[in-house]
Amino acid sequence: MNKNTLAALAAVIVGVGGTLHAGAGEYTGPGFSGVAWYGENGTADRKLGPVNVDTPGFRMEIREQGQHVVVLAFWDEEVSYSLMMNERMYMEVPAEETGGGPSEFEGKPCDGYDSAEKMGSETVNGRATEKWRCTGELDPEPGRAGVDATNWFDPQLGFPVREAKDDGEVFELRDITVARQDPSLFEIPPGFQKLDMDAMMRQMMQQGQ
Repeated sequence: MNKNTLAALAAVIVGVGGTLHAGAGEYTGPGFSGVAWYGENGTADRKLGPVNVDTPGFRMEIREQGQHVVVLAFWDEEVSYSLMMNERMYMEVPAEETGGGPSEFEGKPCDGYDSAEKMGSETVNGRATEKWRCTGELDPEPGRAGVDATNWFDPQLGFPVREAKDDGEVFELRDITVARQDPSLFEIPPGFQKLDMDAMMRQMMQQGQ
């Protein structure tokens, strides 16, 4: 893989990890699938790909810059996994490297923030949600100060369907279907080899010289 591909994959991992706040928690909702969208200027205008959420964890599939990446985060683990499907390889990413930190997923509004204030109710992409103001981000991404946010929490799903941070970053779920998800979606496929993150970073530095 070349330098640009590795950098793109690293950016995907950091961005997703900072949004999830997964680790040492549990999901008790009905399970659902949808499509993730993302943006950095107050509008979720970049389609990421399919999302699956259920008891095992969170799965997102991304096809970008010729790469096919699957990101897995499990509620009961402090690491996330990035699977490079074309290369049949995967990376483990500790929570502290993505801003996940020690905060737990609790299936409530403003997970990952110190305080929450309900602002009312709104319909988001056909879903009935509670609108919350979230302040005091507990575990921001490395090198970045905490950013407050507005969170649209779907009580039926037990999961937020939209989060808009004050710096313009937006993460949104659309086309949601409520149903139990296939457990195999949350497994690392047989035969995938683990990629050493330190070795990858050394390769990036060498290629940049």
